[in-house]
Order: sequence, then structure tokens, then C-alpha cells
Amino acid sequence: MYLLQFVSDPTALSVALALGYLTVAAASLCLLWYLRAFAQQLLVEPYRDRWRYLAVGVGAAAVYGAAGLAELSVTAAAEPFRRGATLFFFLFCAVGVRAVHRSVTGDDDERLLAPALVVVTVFVWWATYLLAGPVVVGAAEVVGLLAATFYTIYHAVGIVGVAEGTSVAAVTRQFLPALVALAVVAAAEHVGVLAPGAATVGRGVALVGTVLAGAFLFATAVAVRQQSGEVERLYDKTTWHRRTSEGDLDD
Repeated sequence: MYLLQFVSDPTALSVALALGYLTVAAASLCLLWYLRAFAQQLLVEPYRDRWRYLAVGVGAAAVYGAAGLAELSVTAAAEPFRRGATLFFFLFCAVGVRAVHRSVTGDDDERLLAPALVVVTVFVWWATYLLAGPVVVGAAEVVGLLAATFYTIYHAVGIVGVAEGTSVAAVTRQFLPALVALAVVAAAEHVGVLAPGAATVGRGVALVGTVLAGAFLFATAVAVRQQSGEVERLYDKTTWHRRTSEGDLDD
């Protein structure tokens, strides 16, 4: 009840959303930085490039947060960028997690499938956005994001099942809650269009989901940093070289 009263206040809702968007943008940039180090330091060359799709998805989450801030504080014209960033987030995360899954199972990735899927999805989304009414656009986006979310979850579960105990499984396990939280946000933002009577509830769920998504993205960044730290400790002479009786490091 308190949450519904809170989101009914436009000023309080704007401030809370701004903090949520800021958290998502900052956490995404932080995660993107550590993912780059993770790919360069932990992954071997044949599998390193397959993480680029996931990196694009995380970058789209940063654009989502930045566009949300611009929409609140600068201009409402930033809304298409925020909605488009949502599309790219789920699309590239689905393609990226699938590529990682095929990497850990040893399967060859179809190089033409991912670009073709991206092009077709973006074309259909923009055609729907420009030509259809708000209800059709909202329904299409909800169906699309749910399909992409379940597709990503399927491959994420496959990654953890095959690569349990590895750094890849640890990063995937931490990232999945962030994706689910953003899926809840994206679906809740369409409640006002598809069910106008529940618009207030949708705003409250979207607010909570945005904050949770930022928190989970930060948790994923921490998990990636910890995995990189394990490799750094392997090459840190102060942690694994035994000391001689004179106190010098023994090579």
C-alpha cells in the first residue's frame, strides 16, 4: 500500500526512477569494463569473441539507464532510445548467452544465425513501433521480451549445468537475476497501455525492478572481478612463493 501511495506522487516517483536509472547505467558500465578484462584474461582465443554479443547487451543496459535519465530530466524525446535499448538488451543477451552455451558444449556456432536474427528482430520491432497502435506495440514487445527471456534462461541453465564450478558458470549465475529483473521492468512498463486500470501497480513494479536490476548488475560485476582476481593471484609471487629461512622469496 505504501508503494502505491509513493508512486502516485509524481515528484517522488521521478526522483526514485532517476536513482534507479542511474544505478542501472553505472552498474552496466562497471560490468562492461570487467567483462572486457574477463574475456582478455580468462578466456582462450576461440571463445573470447563469442562474448561480444553479451557485451553489447550490457552496453544496451547502460544506454537504457542513460536514456531514462534524459527522459526524466531533459526531454521526453529520449523515450524511443530507452525502449530501443530494452530491445537490444534482451536480443543481444539471448544471442550472447546462446553463443556462450555452445562454447562450453563444444558445438560450432552458426556465424550467420546471430546477425540474421538481430536484423530481422530490429526490423520487425521498428515496423511495429512506427506503423501499429500503442496496444499492438505493447503486446508485441511483451511477447518478444518474454520469448527472449525464456530463451536466455534455457541457455543459461545449460551453461551452469555443463560448466558448473568454472568462472563462466559463476558469471552466468550472477547475471541471470539482472536479466529477469529487467524483464519484469519491461513488462510492467506496458501495464498502463494493456491494462490502464493497473497503471499505478505497473509503475510500482517497474520502480522496484529497476533498482533490483541495478543491484544485480553490480553483483555480476563483483563476481567477474573476483574471477579475474583469482587469475591475478596465480601470478602474484607474494601469494604462492614459499619463503626461505633468510626471508627472501624462493624461486
